[in-house]
Amino acid sequence: MVRSIFLQTVFWRVVSALSWVLVSLLTLRLFRLNLSLPLFGLIGVAILILGCLPALDGGFRTAINRRILSLGEGPERDAFVAFGQRLYSWFGVAALVIGMAVLAAYSLSPNARHLQLPFAFYLLLGSTGALVVLANAYLQQLVGLGLQRRMFVIQTAMAWSTVAVLWAGFRGGAGIWVFILSTAIPQVCAVALAVPMIRIAAPGTRILDLAWAPADTLRFHDLWREASGVLQMQLWTLALYTVDTLLVGWIWKEDAVGRYLLAANLFSKLRLLLQSADEAVWPILAAKAVNGERISAGIARLNGWIHGASMTAAAICIPHFLSGYLGKEWTSGTPLAVLMAARFLVTGLAAQPAWWLYGHGCMKSIAGHVRRELAASVALSIPLGFWLGPVGVAWGFLGGTAAGMLYPLPAEYARRSGLNPARVLLAFWSRAAGAAALAGIIAWAGILLDAGWGAVVVSAALAAGIPPALAAFVAFRRARRAGITNPLEAAAFL
Repeated sequence: MVRSIFLQTVFWRVVSALSWVLVSLLTLRLFRLNLSLPLFGLIGVAILILGCLPALDGGFRTAINRRILSLGEGPERDAFVAFGQRLYSWFGVAALVIGMAVLAAYSLSPNARHLQLPFAFYLLLGSTGALVVLANAYLQQLVGLGLQRRMFVIQTAMAWSTVAVLWAGFRGGAGIWVFILSTAIPQVCAVALAVPMIRIAAPGTRILDLAWAPADTLRFHDLWREASGVLQMQLWTLALYTVDTLLVGWIWKEDAVGRYLLAANLFSKLRLLLQSADEAVWPILAAKAVNGERISAGIARLNGWIHGASMTAAAICIPHFLSGYLGKEWTSGTPLAVLMAARFLVTGLAAQPAWWLYGHGCMKSIAGHVRRELAASVALSIPLGFWLGPVGVAWGFLGGTAAGMLYPLPAEYARRSGLNPARVLLAFWSRAAGAAALAGIIAWAGILLDAGWGAVVVSAALAAGIPPALAAFVAFRRARRAGITNPLEAAAFL
């Protein structure tokens, strides 16, 4: 039963992530038709800032979910659900103030002053931060209630509603104000869908609850130790995946910012898509469900094939795709794509070790690794950025990622799970190297055909899909010859 629920969850996680990838491509076409490249860079960074607000939740959502998952059904679980709703109602109020203040400050940046958008635009867009935080809180609450797959279904609906609002807004002549609508409307829809599900699982839950009782203060202190570790991890992770774009925005101007942001956005969406199974497994580990450790180990082995193939395909195909799909002025070229692909290959191979540590509550350990990665990245990227521009920033963050994720985090995972670190790294990287070699041949064959951006997409999909599919086919044949038919046991042959 656990395996069935897990597979359903992974399926919807993949659908959700793939929807956001497709929506990103559709919105890029809308942006190309309705925005200049400098304006795209400016608004893209502003929306990125809003998307970061849910990460500043004090770490309590994860701590609450872990507690709910460990308690099972009962009045104590319902009390923690209600406490979470009250706490995040207050976080929503804080996000309203912070979002407006941060975007008001962003309006003073060089790019913002150059493009001269109305100050009211920044205030209204910042005010949607409260909706972003509340919607994220309600969706994450579904994870603690064992309804993670429903969260992914709602996120899929949010993706397509976002592009629908953008299309309607641009068509109706809303201009830049469409970004306020396309940010707010999907969040409102998410709340409208999630709240009834939460109320069925935990009756009496309120949408907004600003009450606070002494019992809530006790629960706050009870969860603080674990939440503080999550908060540290969230803060460092948030900075890690946004500072590079912000640095490019401050060091360079106009077209360079938009091109870097575009490449970073595509690689970020690809990273989330590839880590679908990694994210889906942590609640199983937290709940100490049967076969959780086997599922985690199988995903860790499969990740070598998936990330090695996909990042190689992305490095080769994304520049050619952007050039054909949007025009040469929208692509930063192959060097930047290769550097980003190399960085996300390292993080991809470290993904399951990181989520394994997450599921076992090792939040402060993860925070330490991310902090090391961030410090090295910033220290390298600032001088390299002034010297080489956006490519220098990408070099700096690749070096920082190697410092934090290439060895230290997988090695800790290996030690805590009773494995040999050197053997674990060899297993990860040998699979990634084999997948990369095969994917590179397939991707370049598609590029040499020179049949337009559609052919590039097909060759990228084949390059990313064939190596892991071939590995799975061989693994299950070997397992069957050994008399093993259980998929979890067969995964050991990957």
